[in-house]
Amino acid sequence: MDSSDATLLKLYKKDKNQGLELLYDRYKKYIYTIAYHYAGNKEDALDLTQDVFLSIFKSLDRFDDSFSMLPWIKRITVNKCLNYLRDKKDALSLNQHNENGHEIQELLPSSNRTEEATLYLDTKETLVKAIHALPSEERMAIILRHMKGMKYEEIAKIMGVPLGTVKTYLYRGRKNLKTCLSKDGLWER
Repeated sequence: MDSSDATLLKLYKKDKNQGLELLYDRYKKYIYTIAYHYAGNKEDALDLTQDVFLSIFKSLDRFDDSFSMLPWIKRITVNKCLNYLRDKKDALSLNQHNENGHEIQELLPSSNRTEEATLYLDTKETLVKAIHALPSEERMAIILRHMKGMKYEEIAKIMGVPLGTVKTYLYRGRKNLKTCLSKDGLWER
C-alpha cells in the first residue's frame, strides 16, 4: 500500500471528516477523468464522480488496508460507469431528435391537450352508448342524418317510411339523446 494511502486511512480512523476530505482531494481528478471518458459530458461525469465517492465513503470502513486503494477506487469507478452506460442505453432522452428532425419533447402532448383528448374520448363514448340505447328506428334515423349526412328524403327512402315519420324519429331520437346526455352532465338544459 502507498504510504500516503496508509496515512490517509490512519487519519480517517481518527477523524472521519478530515480523512474523507483528504481522500476526496486526492482522487477527485482521477475519478472525474475516468467518468468523463465514459459519460462524454461534464454534467454526467460530475454525477458519476459523486456516485463513486458515495460508494467509497459507504464502504471505506470495510476496506482492507493491506491492499492499495487505487485499484479498489478504479474498480468502483469503472463499475459505476459501466452501470451508467447500461442504464443510459435503455433510457430515452427527450432532447433526442426523431427521423423528422423534431425533438421528442416537442411531440409529447401538453397537459392541456391530454385533458382535452381524454374529455373528448369520454364524451364520445357516452354519446355512442346513448345512441345505442335508442329504439332501433330512432337510432337508424339519427345515424343516417347526423353521421352519414343524408337528407330527409334519402332517409325516408332507405327506411321505407314517409317523410313525416323520419322527422318524428329524428325529433324523438334527439330528445332522448338530450335527456340521456343531461343525466351524464354532458348537456346543459
